[in-house]
Amino acid sequence: RATAEAARPNDVLTLNGVALTVRADGRVDRQRVDADLGPRLRICTDLGSPYLLAIPPRAPGLSTRKAIPGTRDALELARDRADAMGIRIAFEFLGFGDCPINTPALAAETVDGIDAIDLVLDSCHWHASGSLPLDSYPVDRLVLVHLNDAPNKPPREIEDADRVLPGEGVIRLKDLVRDLAAHGYAGPWSLETFNPGYWKEDPAAVARRGLIAVSPFLS
Repeated sequence: RATAEAARPNDVLTLNGVALTVRADGRVDRQRVDADLGPRLRICTDLGSPYLLAIPPRAPGLSTRKAIPGTRDALELARDRADAMGIRIAFEFLGFGDCPINTPALAAETVDGIDAIDLVLDSCHWHASGSLPLDSYPVDRLVLVHLNDAPNKPPREIEDADRVLPGEGVIRLKDLVRDLAAHGYAGPWSLETFNPGYWKEDPAAVARRGLIAVSPFLS
């Protein structure tokens, strides 16, 4: 409630988020997804956020071929629930090794033919997926790009807590921004770092450092 009172119109573009839970057999867990959607959609309404971020499951052992149909069903369920409240769903693939939908190409396949689903791209997950060109990825459906950096470790082993400010790691951010621009994307952008070390610092100071870190990649 405090956030809703402090937020101005259009301050919060997307709310993170809802996990599209898929069972071991690949079928969507409709009851779980439906239960998770309710409070998150209400928060979107309270904050005036037009988008709810949706992510595929982290499910070790679940094959991609099994995961995609269930995730598509979950996206359609989420879309229909969100649409009734005037909110749109934005899907973001995860580059983690235990996520069965972990590349731009697989994300594109997952949303192909599903109307009214937008996309979010995260530089850390792009890096983890192999930093490949976005030729097969529907950039025209992007509503937001998260910019962050990552340390020099095996990409598939990177976790959210490893993230650092842009320019402090090894992600080819200039290549990513250039590729996005070549496909017609010009923003919006957001800085997304989940590093617990930053949480111990002064928020305003971290925000200033973040702005300074992001600016060279967008100028």
